Amino acid sequence: VRLGGVIEDAAAPESPEEGDAARRGQGLPRTGTRPDIIALDDATDTIVYHTNGAFNHQTSATAMPYFANVSARMKSGEEGFGFYDEPGGVRRFVAFRQARDLGLSLAVAEDYGAAVGPVRRSGLFGIALALAAALGALTLLLIIARRERRDIARVARGASAIAAGQLDQRIEVSRSGETRELAENFNRMSDRLRELIAREAETRQFQSFVRISAMISHDLKNAIAGLSMLVANMERQFHREEFRADAIESLREATEKLKRTVARLSEPVKSMSGEYRLAARPADLVPIIRRVLATNAEPSRPLYDIEVSLPDALVAPVDAERIENVVENLVINALEAMGAKGGRLTVEAGALEGDFVFISVADTGLGMSEEFIKTRLFRPFSTTKNKGIGLGLFTCREIVEAHGGRLEVESQAGAGTRFRVVLPSRMFRSVERQKPDVSKG
Repeated sequence: VRLGGVIEDAAAPESPEEGDAARRGQGLPRTGTRPDIIALDDATDTIVYHTNGAFNHQTSATAMPYFANVSARMKSGEEGFGFYDEPGGVRRFVAFRQARDLGLSLAVAEDYGAAVGPVRRSGLFGIALALAAALGALTLLLIIARRERRDIARVARGASAIAAGQLDQRIEVSRSGETRELAENFNRMSDRLRELIAREAETRQFQSFVRISAMISHDLKNAIAGLSMLVANMERQFHREEFRADAIESLREATEKLKRTVARLSEPVKSMSGEYRLAARPADLVPIIRRVLATNAEPSRPLYDIEVSLPDALVAPVDAERIENVVENLVINALEAMGAKGGRLTVEAGALEGDFVFISVADTGLGMSEEFIKTRLFRPFSTTKNKGIGLGLFTCREIVEAHGGRLEVESQAGAGTRFRVVLPSRMFRSVERQKPDVSKG
């Protein structure tokens, strides 16, 4: 409809007087009528545009059956002149040509009696010339419209590329006007998106460094807490030779753990994205569990009742250092949850059906609400303790899932908590992330 308006306005004279003057200049008389402009879709025989808007979007056979002889010539690709008779005996002289790039046939029809009656002295040449001029103007307008359509298509392709993430895409439109303004707006939007993405990347990198630093600080805190507990027991037990031997071994292991923790500062920041470098190999989990208990729980036995149920051996393909960190976090959390009032710490391990093994750590502390478990338990920097930064369980889950396992929890406010680490007992080829089952143990 917009193109039709452009065509009609261009084909019409500025005023009736100017139109008559133009006709006299070409040897034509005044007619007092305007020509009919017709654009016909060759493929569907649909009238794309007609000066009489009532004919638009109908087939020529339906709307203008009297136009059949001319439309047949137009659809066959012919160009030239012809006649057709409208109802009421009005004969029209028509000139037509093809606009193949657009799939259209174009025609301009004039009232034959009004235009030709007084001009028989001049023959049909003047009319043909006038109609040819009108067709020329119409063709020019269609060329302009085609260029405009190409510009719009270029903008559409550029917008699609930007939407697909190609933010370096530039939309170039040489012509001025609304299309160029639209292209420039898309280019500005692309530049702005690049800036925002760059800032987001910087923010993520900074947050990753902050979190990995907090995680390492958390591990250092646990190691120092174990050393402090060992030193406190030395004052009471150092006279025993057996205790001294165990204390020396515990100090050696704690020192090695501190060295490994500090060495992680020079590693790439992988943990916050879950990209752990696991050194997984078959390892017996029982000595790992006993070592953690000896360092972190046994020195507090007078305050806590410690129940341990472990098999003689429990082998699984794990990164022993990482799994030791998990068990250590769970044991320390359990002791801290019970606090100075004491309580019972229960540590169990064993095999499960389906080639899985488990490690369970339970306490009789304050427990957690169901809402906290669902919304905050495994989120970094969330904690119910007065001290700490809330990274222990987040790290535990990340490590366990990196092994292809899961971390389960069951808890009730005021009744204690039990965590269970479930790990595959066979080697796995690739790490498959699983969501932890926080609803049941």
